[in-house]
Amino acid sequence: VSFAWTWQVQHRIGVRSIDYEIQYRKKRCRHQVSRFAAPRLDESKTAVLLSLNARGVSKKVVKMASECVATEDLYVTGSLEEASVAAREIVNKGYGTVISGGGDGTLSLAVSQICSARAAAGEEIPLRNFPRFVALPLGTGNAVARYVFGPRYRSWRGTKGLKRAISALQQNSMHLTDLRVPVLRVDNSPDLCFIAGCGFDSFILDDYQKLRRSVSAFPGLRSVLSSVFGYFVATATSTLPQYALGNRQMYVKVSARSGVAYVDPRRGDAALPIVKSDKEENNFIVLYQGKATIVAVGATPFYGGGMRLFPFARAAASVDSVNLRIARMSPLIFVPNAFGIFTGSYRSPEAALDFIGDEFFVEFTEGTHPVQHSGDPLGNRYAFRLSVAGHVRFVDFLGLPSAISHLSSTATATVDN
Repeated sequence: VSFAWTWQVQHRIGVRSIDYEIQYRKKRCRHQVSRFAAPRLDESKTAVLLSLNARGVSKKVVKMASECVATEDLYVTGSLEEASVAAREIVNKGYGTVISGGGDGTLSLAVSQICSARAAAGEEIPLRNFPRFVALPLGTGNAVARYVFGPRYRSWRGTKGLKRAISALQQNSMHLTDLRVPVLRVDNSPDLCFIAGCGFDSFILDDYQKLRRSVSAFPGLRSVLSSVFGYFVATATSTLPQYALGNRQMYVKVSARSGVAYVDPRRGDAALPIVKSDKEENNFIVLYQGKATIVAVGATPFYGGGMRLFPFARAAASVDSVNLRIARMSPLIFVPNAFGIFTGSYRSPEAALDFIGDEFFVEFTEGTHPVQHSGDPLGNRYAFRLSVAGHVRFVDFLGLPSAISHLSSTATATVDN
């Protein structure tokens, strides 16, 4: 049984319109799908995947993409269904490089759907030999892009950033090094992410969504608040006051398997391996039990808006290690230390507990609480597990400092910064 269809995506520019007709042709034999693995990846083949729901994917960005790459290499999506079809096409064509335009949510969705498409194509370990990514910072939260591109990540925004990335790949595709970043899974969900957790950040997200809905009738104001500024407004007007009133108490029990380390600020941020005691059952180690304002895990040091919420995310030599942060601080502690928390320099052996590992379990001992990943709500839960599912490669345009560039095992292309 075989069939084909055409998917048409339209994007209007002023009174003119550009029609992006992307042909998705799918031939499937009912009894043969499981026999064949995904096509071999070709890193010289680049697909551009843009989400119209991302804040920074403007009309100009879409137009620039259509001018820089062939029509069959451009995927412009506006819904989950369109994104899923695009992911299958990217896998079927064997693209080895994917330029993703959006924020952390868009990037996580692209990684998740391509992973699912590879699994459906018969790959036993979908994240192995996975396409490498270029994560353009075109969203509200750009934690991964900040880490990959470094302090001058803003120069990779908009049309200039897109054109710059495409040009660099066309000229040096096979000579650029890769940067590996672990990817997280929440419970057994097929959705993958780079940031997830509960508590203060989840409540901020919930308040931010409520704030946006409250001004939906005012397009100008909604546009202003659909940014990092909106998060600050939601935090100041709703999240912090609710915490001060004691309406958002969260009691947790956080456990981990063996191989976890505690980062001790009293010893110069030394990572101290934690061993299982005789009293603990199975292979679980209870790391903390009590009141918490945030329990979150990050694969990179950054959170939304450039906050270094996970300063030890990439501190371990293992590519599969991530940073778990448990915060135990009231607004009275948070407010005067906000700058240090934002820059990642704040240390407290009592108020901020940091661990490094690859699998963590969180239980709420009193009721349910909202959980989020990549800035997207997952709803209220009684418990959840965060584990490293594998890693994703990102094209490293930054590279090592020139003084030690010889340490790279692969030739590093020079890209003007």
